[in-house]
Amino acid sequence: MAAVSAAAALAVASLTAERSPAFWQALAATEASPVKSRALLGELGSLPLTEALPRLVGHSALSEAERRRVGFTYPQALERALEAGVRTLTERDFPEALAEAVGTPPILFIHGDEGCLHAPTVAIVGTRSASTYGRACAHKFAEALARAGVTVVSGGALGIDASAHRGALEAGGRTAAVLAGGVDHVYPAVHHGLFGAIRDQGCLISQFAVGSKPNDYRFIVRNSLVAALSSAVLVIEAPKRSGAIHTAQAAAELGREVFVVPANIDAMSFQGSFALIRDGATLVSHPVELLESLGIEPGAPPEEAAPASSQGERILSLLTSKPLAAERIVEQSGLSTAEVLSELTMLELEGRIVRDTGGYALKP
Repeated sequence: MAAVSAAAALAVASLTAERSPAFWQALAATEASPVKSRALLGELGSLPLTEALPRLVGHSALSEAERRRVGFTYPQALERALEAGVRTLTERDFPEALAEAVGTPPILFIHGDEGCLHAPTVAIVGTRSASTYGRACAHKFAEALARAGVTVVSGGALGIDASAHRGALEAGGRTAAVLAGGVDHVYPAVHHGLFGAIRDQGCLISQFAVGSKPNDYRFIVRNSLVAALSSAVLVIEAPKRSGAIHTAQAAAELGREVFVVPANIDAMSFQGSFALIRDGATLVSHPVELLESLGIEPGAPPEEAAPASSQGERILSLLTSKPLAAERIVEQSGLSTAEVLSELTMLELEGRIVRDTGGYALKP
């Protein structure tokens, strides 16, 4: 055991900082600005790891808060993550969109297939408190983008983000979730299964140290990375003050196109979206319009479902984009409760309608 430990110590001593995940973890933990991080990398990157780490911890360029954060490097979390397949992505391997962006961090942690980031990328963003209409739109656009070979980028949150990721996955495409905490941290916890599917069919990516948890500031920083990773941003449903609006603004500053899906003008959850349109964002009502604007050929359309039954058609004629409760459908259709529930199940499985706590609505 002593010989093994000595050999391991020698290997660590000979490892330069820029080749060590431990150094990248410590640098990411500072959460210093990209400019400061690159300066530290230039100064310390070629040093042996055993020398670089102590110098980083006590470096005069770091603020007191940044030096304090270096202490939160979560060595056990990093070790577990590396064993699970988490890798570091440095600038030499950045995808084109990210390499061209200004103000990006010099290091990212990634779990999954980074190749998905080298395909055309479009971000789909919006509110966590999404309406049935908003979630259905996110799912629809993500499906179409995925079928066209586009990687759908989003933030892994509830609402619009989750619907976008699921739409891409269900179309057999690729998607990337940009996280506001460590790439090993599932937030929200209910997305454990979703994150696993994203990792298997795309990637999880973060600029924050492995083991770190999301906070308000990190969500804001995360939004900028979503924009930098994407050649365009599609805003589905966004209130006036929201992370989606911040992502769209960051994209516009980078010279990326911003697209917005329309909605009823009195919908408060879309007021930020309307403001983006007033400021020059492009309105799109169908995925083909978005793909044509980006010069991307649409993929093969999904197979059309067989015509609905006569009872199903009667139910469809009653539905709009606003959810209608099942009891109301029974009253207005003249069908029995059993018939309505059976037909609603079939229509939902065929992708003709969507359901939430308010009832059933037509899929956009």
